[in-house]
Amino acid sequence: MATTQKLVVEVVDARNLVPKDGHGTSSPYVVVDYYGQRKRTRTVTRDINPTWNEVLQFNVEKPSDVFSDMLELDVYHDKNYGPTSRQNSLGRLKLSSGQFVKKGEEALIYYPLEKKYLLSWIRGEIGLKIYYVDDVPPPPPQPVDEAKAEEGKVESPSDNAAAPVPSDQQPLPAEVKPDDNAASPPADGESVKAVEAAPVGEEKGEAEGEKPAEGYDQVEPEADSKSEQADDHDDDIVLDPTSANW
Repeated sequence: MATTQKLVVEVVDARNLVPKDGHGTSSPYVVVDYYGQRKRTRTVTRDINPTWNEVLQFNVEKPSDVFSDMLELDVYHDKNYGPTSRQNSLGRLKLSSGQFVKKGEEALIYYPLEKKYLLSWIRGEIGLKIYYVDDVPPPPPQPVDEAKAEEGKVESPSDNAAAPVPSDQQPLPAEVKPDDNAASPPADGESVKAVEAAPVGEEKGEAEGEKPAEGYDQVEPEADSKSEQADDHDDDIVLDPTSANW
């Protein structure tokens, strides 16, 4: 597996910087350039002996005609603090990459600051740790067994699944009709119903009996007339004394 190299610059602190804010102090920050990469620290307000303790990392590129292997460091006063309207230089530093060591061999070294401009007033020094470190990229993620992945999956409820019906809205169970041909003893309720239904039929029959059916008056007189005729014939029979029946 290929490894890449990085240059680590630990900006620790500075000592006895030039005051630039008009009140006997400065608000310094550090800018570092290496192989076309620029990083900066935070601003420490109103302190000529600032402490940063920041770590800046840079990618180590192949030698190029465009960028040199020099590390350039500048210390500035932040114009947002004090009456000045521009970034005042508090000193600079140039270091060749040939003097940097590997991780584990580094040490805190104080470098004297140099003038950036001919007429600049510069003083003080800055403490740095500079070293190379191998950057090992993380291994690619291992493919996950699909079977194990599916076993671990939790099936989410489908959006089309029917929502539970409230108990008050559920349909009533269908009424089961008893089979007329089945020889089953009548239930207690049915016998009670039969007993209760009997008086109703009797009352109905009595009600119907109160009204004579059609032709009733004609049948009864006919029967009476026949009986009367029979009685009349009985009276008309005269026995002959000479007959055998006498």
